[in-house]
Amino acid sequence: MTTIKDVREIFAQKGLYFHHLPSENFLVKSMKVVERHVAPNGDSTVALNITYVDENGKSVSDLFVCAGKIKRSKVVSPPIEAPKPSQLASLPLRERFEFDSDNEAIEYIKMAVTHLLNDNDYSDGKPERCNLYFEKSPVGFFVNVTPRFDEVALDKANGLIDLRMKHGNGNSYGLVAPAFQDSVGISLLQQERWLSRHGEFLAAHRIGVYTVNNKNPNQIFPFTVYPQKDRKLSRYFIYTTQQWPVMRDKYIQYRAEREKKETAISP
Repeated sequence: MTTIKDVREIFAQKGLYFHHLPSENFLVKSMKVVERHVAPNGDSTVALNITYVDENGKSVSDLFVCAGKIKRSKVVSPPIEAPKPSQLASLPLRERFEFDSDNEAIEYIKMAVTHLLNDNDYSDGKPERCNLYFEKSPVGFFVNVTPRFDEVALDKANGLIDLRMKHGNGNSYGLVAPAFQDSVGISLLQQERWLSRHGEFLAAHRIGVYTVNNKNPNQIFPFTVYPQKDRKLSRYFIYTTQQWPVMRDKYIQYRAEREKKETAISP
């Protein structure tokens, strides 16, 4: 029978790689392509719903995304249309990437997350051992907010794992931070090392890790698992997954230009 390891290897042969998957020994019961996009340059993003048997013998279904560059076919898939707010007006943009304090970053993230979930028919609920809680019956969404990926952030993620143990897999759990954390003490390299070190562990526990574009609160990027049982919200994150490499490159260019200017004016 096919295993998660087999799935990883099959897609790797096609030039597509998963950021996170469950244990390679888990047996796969079924797999279905939910979304597929091939850009003219061959960049491809595929979202799959994979049903597998976990360590407890239970059947689990979840959404996973793989990406990479494949040979261009004669027929190019149309780009996924950018999701637009269906009920609420878009939030205003910020003029800069930097935050003046942890509190400013935290309040910004709370605003962005609340706007996204309210626009997707979640209502504000009473938080239980977390920073934010939302409901769309029968699903709950537990959120912790952090200004940076550090040991405190890991504690907050572990708190979400405790909530998942109590409330089960039918709900969603997310740790949310700024997309670029230089101004609050963590470099982009340190962020990515933190995600590399802890991302697979958090994905195994179905804890979503998200970051909010520092200048555009309407753009939130996913890095581990997606919300379960919410096709509309998952589609939003499938789209923003494609936007992250572009945004990352823009930020690196901005930072390089800023450092160049600072060097030029220094005595």
